[in-house]
Amino acid sequence: MPRPPKVLAVLGHEEQPNGLVDKLEACGTRVQTAEDCLAAMALVRSEAVDLAVVVDRPGDFNLAETARVLKSLHTDVYLPVIGVVESGLPPDRRRTVLEGGVDDVVPTTVDEETLGYRVHAAMRLKAAHRQLQQVRNELEKTVAREADLLKQLRQDNRTLKVRSITDGLTALYNYRYLMEWLKTEFKISQRYGHNLSMVIVDLDHFKSVNDQHGHPFGDYVLKEVAVILKQCARESDLVARYAGDEFALICPRTGHKEVRALASRILSTCRKHRFAGQDGRVPINLSLGTATYPQDPEIVSPELLVFLADQALYYSKRQGRASATAWHEIDAQARMTIRRNLRGPGNPLLANDPRSRLELAAAVRLAGARENGTARQTPQETSP
Repeated sequence: MPRPPKVLAVLGHEEQPNGLVDKLEACGTRVQTAEDCLAAMALVRSEAVDLAVVVDRPGDFNLAETARVLKSLHTDVYLPVIGVVESGLPPDRRRTVLEGGVDDVVPTTVDEETLGYRVHAAMRLKAAHRQLQQVRNELEKTVAREADLLKQLRQDNRTLKVRSITDGLTALYNYRYLMEWLKTEFKISQRYGHNLSMVIVDLDHFKSVNDQHGHPFGDYVLKEVAVILKQCARESDLVARYAGDEFALICPRTGHKEVRALASRILSTCRKHRFAGQDGRVPINLSLGTATYPQDPEIVSPELLVFLADQALYYSKRQGRASATAWHEIDAQARMTIRRNLRGPGNPLLANDPRSRLELAAAVRLAGARENGTARQTPQETSP
């Protein structure tokens, strides 16, 4: 059986009007009385009050102000307030009282039945407010959970994005991101005429290192080489793991002279670095190949930039390893053979692009003319 509602009657210092307390008790409520606003505040703070019935006593306290103060004591629990006023209250005064926070107004001559209806309506209002508060609390919890999930989702997305573009072992960028970035930088270089160099780095005899010292040591070497490359590169350069034991650097605004200095710096740093194995220091050497757009005229696409840097790397390996070779430093006959193999329209490096094929053909003729001109001048330069 539900407990009877607890009503606080704020009566003032004078006698209660027309047996108000008796009428409230007859409505099935438990009534506590207070003489003024301060006493009412103390009761609301210390006890669970369901309803406040405040008699309008202009000489003792303000009805609207008393209602506002009592409601503010517990913001999480709604306290309905019924005002008891003299009959014939002017409309503007009634409006002021209702706007001040009083939920209902009854005359001092209200009968027991009508007062019971008003009390019942006030308790239904309180119950509706309690349900609304519960729904609001649940909604706030749901929103908070959704916010936490969204925050975690964003964090997971950032983590996945980082993982999708980085190499798990060395923490460098991976091949896919390398090629995407290269294509963007190549377009920028084409648009503004900037130099763009690529360096491909390969560990010499890395299979032997793994066979002799084990794969954990091989992983350690790869991570150490990654650190060396990051230290030698500029902030504007991109360093990536190109393949198993190969790395690549993309160097914007970098010509032949600058990329040669970078390659020398990488080789020197690697020679000085101590790769500590179980049996002491293990010598690790690197071979490098570089190519530069547009200083190397054969380069008409990002794929050709990679291909020619790779060809320069192979040349370093054929020349004894532990060295760096630029594409333009390869002897003319070897470069001519490589260029001749690129002329076919079905070559995948040209991506079946007629413009690229025409550009490459023009570049080949230009490079050939330069080489022939140099060859013709050589006897004149050496003659007495």
